[in-house]
Amino acid sequence: MESINSLQGQLKKVSEELSRQRVEFHQTKAYLQSILQNSNDMIFYTDESGVLSSFSRGGEKVLGYTWEEVAGRFIKDLTYDPPAFEKLMADSRDKESPVRTEVNFKHKYGRTVYFVVSLINLTNTKGQNVGTVGICQDITLRKKLQEDLVQIDRLAEIGRTTSGIAHEINNPLAVISEISGWAGTVVSDAEGLRQEDKEELETAVKRIEEQTKRCQNITRQILGFARYSEPAKTSFDINELLKEAITFLNTELKHERIKIVLNFGEGPLSIHSDPKILEQVLVNLVTNAIYAIKEKGSKQGRIELKTTKKGEKAEIMISDDGIGISQEDREKIFSLFYTTKPPGKGTGLGLPICQNIINNLGGDMTFESRVGEGTTFTVSIPIS
Repeated sequence: MESINSLQGQLKKVSEELSRQRVEFHQTKAYLQSILQNSNDMIFYTDESGVLSSFSRGGEKVLGYTWEEVAGRFIKDLTYDPPAFEKLMADSRDKESPVRTEVNFKHKYGRTVYFVVSLINLTNTKGQNVGTVGICQDITLRKKLQEDLVQIDRLAEIGRTTSGIAHEINNPLAVISEISGWAGTVVSDAEGLRQEDKEELETAVKRIEEQTKRCQNITRQILGFARYSEPAKTSFDINELLKEAITFLNTELKHERIKIVLNFGEGPLSIHSDPKILEQVLVNLVTNAIYAIKEKGSKQGRIELKTTKKGEKAEIMISDDGIGISQEDREKIFSLFYTTKPPGKGTGLGLPICQNIINNLGGDMTFESRVGEGTTFTVSIPIS
């Protein structure tokens, strides 16, 4: 009888211990579930083969996938280098301490998300692998800041050297300007020249003066990009400015079968802005359009320049039927030093400088593009 009572007492203690452990288990499970639901970090759990069994709310936020979209998938397939990540998980199973490294994951919509990943191997009481836990801290912003600091440093270097470069360029430009002025006087006073020859020489001298002034304005804008200065605003007809911008490119266009179409509204479209720096933007965009058409390899192309008035803004649309811009390039096209052109053809400064100029003028610049069909850049500028 005593032994029965003793056995019942032991069973009661075991039952109480099991109940306590069950409560602790449910509490621990609730804690873990709370962590998975509320952590900003991406936390995942996979079985021994690497298939996702759990995925935190933080993971859904940073990668854009819902749990239903990733359940049952291999975690490696969400990375940019699945074989490397698979090897990393294998290494984590062979080491007692967590494996920690940087891994690039793919967002649902294609962009890169950078993580510092800690992989922890899980084993059962027999020491057998039963899965892997990954704790991933999103460092994308930190990476972007690091890249921006590198770009800022490069831009600062440009700023430090621009003054000397501008001085070196402006000296010969001043000489050319002086000589062209003298040449114009000589041509005007020359005797014995046919009227046709005289007019042709006068036109040539005038073109030299115009191009010299354009070079001086470009140098001024490079300096202005490194050291901000207020735009010199005046009233002008934007349609006439576009026509002048095209004349700068006549030399390049005359050897190409590219048709320039001017689609202006009736009458002038007058705005109060800085015509010189706006002209620089327009020449840059048309030059890019010419390059895009040539890259497509077509025997002929078409560039349309359209102006319209929309409320208190003037809108300039520059459309080409060139090669177009890929989805990957669209996300970086306004980034400093990013260019799709080969070495020696582009610096990656043209569009960022153009965007900076338009922003300083109180406007904005957008674009639409289809690969293989063409691109349209739209510049919107306040009328006053």
